[in-house]
Amino acid sequence: MTGFQVVSLAVLGVLLLRDVLGLTGLKGGLTLRAARSAVWVAAAVTIADPMLVQEVAYLLGVGRGADVILYLFVLAFLWVSFSLYAAHLRTQRQLTAVVRHLAVREATFGGSAAGGPPG
Repeated sequence: MTGFQVVSLAVLGVLLLRDVLGLTGLKGGLTLRAARSAVWVAAAVTIADPMLVQEVAYLLGVGRGADVILYLFVLAFLWVSFSLYAAHLRTQRQLTAVVRHLAVREATFGGSAAGGPPG
């Protein structure tokens, strides 16, 4: 095992332990912690046995294991980008609804800033 593998596996072990014990301090439920833990385990397996990724690439008909990793990251990036964009749009719509509600609620008669009828 190379030095890179030893250091990487140790770091991934700490990250996995933090998620399993819930010590990350991040908000998120059990599903999010399980997803992060699955990523740490997958990374550890691929670092510990790089030929496993090569075998998966061969089974998928892709030339190299590094290409499989690249394709997976591109797909993950696109999924996260679209999800974040959709969440951003939802937030904008909610903010617009709140601002409209406040504007109507705080509207004054005749547009006077003093709060009473113009006189």
